[in-house]
Amino acid sequence: MIINERRGQPLKSDRERWDSRYSQEYGDTPTPDPLLLDCSHLLTGGRALDLACGIGSNSLFIAQNGYWVDALDTSMVALRRLQEESHQQHLPVGCVLVDLDYYPIPANLYDLVMVFHFFSKNLVGSIRTALKPGAILVYATFNYRHMSEQPGFCRDYLVPPGGVGQFFLDLEAIIDEEFSGENGAVSQFVAKNSR
Repeated sequence: MIINERRGQPLKSDRERWDSRYSQEYGDTPTPDPLLLDCSHLLTGGRALDLACGIGSNSLFIAQNGYWVDALDTSMVALRRLQEESHQQHLPVGCVLVDLDYYPIPANLYDLVMVFHFFSKNLVGSIRTALKPGAILVYATFNYRHMSEQPGFCRDYLVPPGGVGQFFLDLEAIIDEEFSGENGAVSQFVAKNSR
């Protein structure tokens, strides 16, 4: 069952844009993000949060590795695809339709939080407090260099100079790469909550 969590006014045009995109993407679920595969030795099971999960290739991979996954996204189309796939594979994935600008992320609940290709400064504090002691954060998203490839991309959703790690200085960094991927347009950060 997909849960619809509406807090405040959702960005309808944003939701419609993503629904349209995911409606046009056919075929198999893509493979998990390479950063997540590189960090698979850190996966110990428990409860995971996948923010802006899309069609859920990362959620499915994590669920196959011993996690109960809360998969959050603004696209109903993407979540339906993820729900169907997780049911077929008998994987513990809960899909929640949200506007992340308004959704209150539970504190001290997750053993793993992952975010791929989504950035909002407003969520940094909530992501940090969502991590249980010893939890892992895996984060990879576009940085300001992405503007050279996509000039119309909204700057608010790009990691500024300094990379993702600058927002999580209280975590124990395992990987902190300001520039990775093609043209260095992706920032990657993996860390442990040592508190």
